[in-house]
Parts: sequence; C-alpha cells; structure tokens
Amino acid sequence: MGTAPVAVAEPSGQLPSSRLLPIPPGGLHSFVRGLNSGGTVIGEYYAEGSEGPLAIRWKAGHPGYTRLAPLPGERFSRATALSDGGWGVGLSYDSPSALHPVRWTPGATPARLALPAGSAGGNVSAVNNTGVAVGDAREENNRSQPLRWRSSGSGTELPVLPGDNSGTATSVNNAGTAVGWTERRDGAAGGTAHPVRWNAAGEVRALPLPAGFAGARTSQITDNGVVLGHGRLAGSTEYDRVLVWAADGTVRDAGRGRGYDVNRAGTAVGASLEDNPNGDTARWNANGTRTVLPNPAEAAGEVLAVNNRGTAVGYAWPPAGNPALDKALLWKPDGRVVELPPSSLGPYAAAFAINDAGVVAGFSVGTDGAGNATTWRATVWKH
Repeated sequence: MGTAPVAVAEPSGQLPSSRLLPIPPGGLHSFVRGLNSGGTVIGEYYAEGSEGPLAIRWKAGHPGYTRLAPLPGERFSRATALSDGGWGVGLSYDSPSALHPVRWTPGATPARLALPAGSAGGNVSAVNNTGVAVGDAREENNRSQPLRWRSSGSGTELPVLPGDNSGTATSVNNAGTAVGWTERRDGAAGGTAHPVRWNAAGEVRALPLPAGFAGARTSQITDNGVVLGHGRLAGSTEYDRVLVWAADGTVRDAGRGRGYDVNRAGTAVGASLEDNPNGDTARWNANGTRTVLPNPAEAAGEVLAVNNRGTAVGYAWPPAGNPALDKALLWKPDGRVVELPPSSLGPYAAAFAINDAGVVAGFSVGTDGAGNATTWRATVWKH
C-alpha cells in the first residue's frame, strides 16, 4: 500500500466530527476507496441515470472535489488505491468486459498503464509514493500475468514461480517490493495459490507457509516488509486462515478469519471466525494472541483498518433486520470501543480507513421512512 510513517500525534479526548464529502450536481452515491497520510481521500461516485461510476478525489485542506477522468473515449472510471505521494490508480472502461488500468498523477491527469500485447484487459491494485503500480493482465484460459508499472507508465511482466502459469500482484511498498501469489491454472480450474514476494529488481521468491498449510494469497505489504495474507490448510478448499509474515520472513497463523489490514508492528485486524460464523470484530496482536474487540451492537462486525498507533476502525451490523444499517466503530489501542458520530444523513455508517493522524474515512447511509437504505455517501471523521 505504500504508506509512510507520519510524525503527527493522533488526537484524543473528544469524538471526531463527521462530514459528508461533496459530489458533483446530479450525483447520488459515493464511496471511499483510499485514504492517505495527509488526509486526502480517493473514491468514486454515481451520477443519476449513469450505468457506472466516476472516480473522484477529495484533497485534504481544499474545499470541493476533483474528478478523476476516464481515458479518452471511455465513459467510466473506478478508483482502487491512493498513495501518500498523491498518485491514484484504478480502472477506466466503456464496458465491464474491457477494463483498462489507469493511473492519475497528483495533478489528476489520467494515463493508460500499458498491457502486454494480446491482453484482454487488466487490473491495478496498488501504487507507491513514486508512482510505481502493480496489478495484472488478463490472458487466455482464465490466466493472468503479474505486472509492475514504472512511473513512466511502461509495464514489466513479473515472473511466476517454476511450474506456475498465472498470478497477480496485490500490493507494493515504497521500496518497490511487491507481493501477490502465483498458481497453475488450466482452463477454468485454478490451482493452489503460492504466496510470493518480488524485490525491486523483479526477482520472485516464495514466502514460507506454516506446517500443515497447502497454499496462501497475500494482500498487503507495509513499508517495513510485514505482509498480510490468507492461507489454506491441507485438505481444505477455503483460504480462511489469517497469516502474517514478519519483516524477517517468518510467518504466523493468526487463526480462522478474514484479515483486512496490518500495521508496521504486525498487528492485523478483521473478523474472527473461530467462535462466530458471521465474524467477531477482532485484532490479531503481534505477540500471537487474539483480542475479540467489543461490539456495542452485540452482533457480527468487521475491523477494516488499523493505523501504526494501534487505533482501528470498522463497523457492525444488527442481529436482525436490514444489514445495510451499519454502525461505524473505532477501537482505541487499549481495546475500548467508540461509536463514531452520525452524519446529517442519519445514524448509520461504516468506517473503512484510518491514518496515523486519526482521520477516518468511510460512508454514511441515508434511509427512507421505512428504514430502508436509499443513499450512500463518502464521509470523513476528523478532529
């Protein structure tokens, strides 16, 4: 994800205030896809009558918004990630069957990310502070080719492990180290995923697995080399074990669950499936222990992000009724839970991201008179 340390104290004391992020006239819904250390947010919005999204950026300290245009001749753009350096990445398309990776400069200019000849489209997953991005190109026989793009926009095919013929790169840090997985795919059938790390020179190396594991997929690497992923036990078909690789390459099995974020200390967050099939709000501590975090809704929930100070955010849903009526939550490093204040749309919201300064981003939910969700709007909470 390429987030750099930030020497700023996280505010404490009073609750942060909520603010709906503005969208262009005619816009109906908006969503957050990334938050950087400076408080800039990237996302997308949907205009009335539109068949697809348009990427948008809300720059910290500046009123209004900046549209992130699709490539010339295309109608839609979707954001996937934002770096601390202001680079955004996502997809541009006219039809969902032909997705083109795109990168927006800090000045919001779109540029096509090159794909190998014959590719049927591609995806870009992450970008670092120098504009280096990673993702994949879609090939024949349901295969994909891992790619890394330089700041110039030119692409490099990343190698897969011997015996594999498909793969994807999911995250890149500011040193240029990327992670993902490779596998052997024959037609529609996918093989066992092998977790890998590519160094800045593009050399591939398999990440180790704990005893009893058959494979794993990685999703994130921090600037100091901590990696988050999901593993599959031998004899199982599910990648449902949260794995954390330390910077020295050693790996720990954190337990059954869905992991969504990890910080430099190796603290991971997500939803634990050990005791609740729907998911308990959970933190997997760097010392190997698990903490089930309090949930005031007394129902299921997920922790979606944790900053380098150990403050985490997420949401919970009610034990019955409409699952869209979420409650946005913040957990302090000591585990205490705080309900984030509502927006002008009403009491329902979800928190998706938090930076080291304590800025939180997510969305608020508007409802009709019968309590049905009708509107989703990108929201920030800050002191």
